[in-house]
Amino acid sequence: ISYNVTLPQKSDAMLYAPSVDEIKPNCDVPSLKCYMLEVEMVLIEQQIDGNDSNAKCIFSFNDKCSKPNGSCPPCEATALRNSTIFLDNLNNILSKIMSNGST
Repeated sequence: ISYNVTLPQKSDAMLYAPSVDEIKPNCDVPSLKCYMLEVEMVLIEQQIDGNDSNAKCIFSFNDKCSKPNGSCPPCEATALRNSTIFLDNLNNILSKIMSNGST
């Protein structure tokens, strides 16, 4: 299974983006929430309306996703990376979550 996520390519934004190797056991979903919060920030900065169907999906995910448990590091504890690495890492974590159904 392959998941290809795209964002505006001309972004010079630095985003929190843990690599799969940096994610602690049982922290896959909380780490995914970190990614989605960063995507939400990009949408807001790009002034993409929350009523857009794709944006609505991102905002809805963040509203419904459970808060990280205390054993998972906060999003800000990971390195800031450029948008290319951010997208590569996001695709990797999505693949990992889908392949092992981990939480």
